[in-house]
Amino acid sequence: MARKASSKQQPIGEILRTQRVEVVKKGLREMARVLGIAPAHLTDLEKGRRTPSEDLLKRISVAYGIAEPELRSGWQRADTIVAQVANQDPTTAEKVPEFLRTARRLSPKQWDELIGQAKRLSRTDRGSAER
Repeated sequence: MARKASSKQQPIGEILRTQRVEVVKKGLREMARVLGIAPAHLTDLEKGRRTPSEDLLKRISVAYGIAEPELRSGWQRADTIVAQVANQDPTTAEKVPEFLRTARRLSPKQWDELIGQAKRLSRTDRGSAER
């Protein structure tokens, strides 16, 4: 079961170490073996000296039972699709940063409403394009 995001802002390395020791109950070397990385690499991740590749981030999520969004937030690594969408054309490259600055403090409920509105707008645009 995936760990829920914590309300307090604990460094991601501390979250990893705590989860590995207290929940997953694996030693550093054993977890490094599970992840397919060197123990020194895992130590660096837990001490905040490194950030994982996209593939390793996903493996960590599964092995540690930590939700991928919590890891992405902790390492400040947006999903690959964010950069793809944000840079798909000049208009989007201009508008996405403004949109995100404006939406920065939305609640989860407000995000859901905004996503629903974007889906409706997207369907409307497709319908117009087909005519």
